[in-house]
Amino acid sequence: MGATWIGINRFRMRLENTWPLLFYLGLVFYLNTYDRVLNPYVVYVAVVCALFVRFEFMNERVVFFVRFVEVAALVQIGYCLLMTLLKAY
Repeated sequence: MGATWIGINRFRMRLENTWPLLFYLGLVFYLNTYDRVLNPYVVYVAVVCALFVRFEFMNERVVFFVRFVEVAALVQIGYCLLMTLLKAY
């Protein structure tokens, strides 16, 4: 649910918003707790994109591309988590 919320609101929220970083902190803890549920490369690409958006001063086109990559990673993360949840039942 958090990945969906961040993915939908990423283009509407301010660049200096801290909520995505808190979400990624929890996601990295989850990644380290449960192996083989998420691809670590996808998670860390999303974390780096969030850090670039939060702490760098970039051109609007570059910011749009970085946000797009981050949302694509969030879609993949959300899909993997949803499939993990549905396989449990």
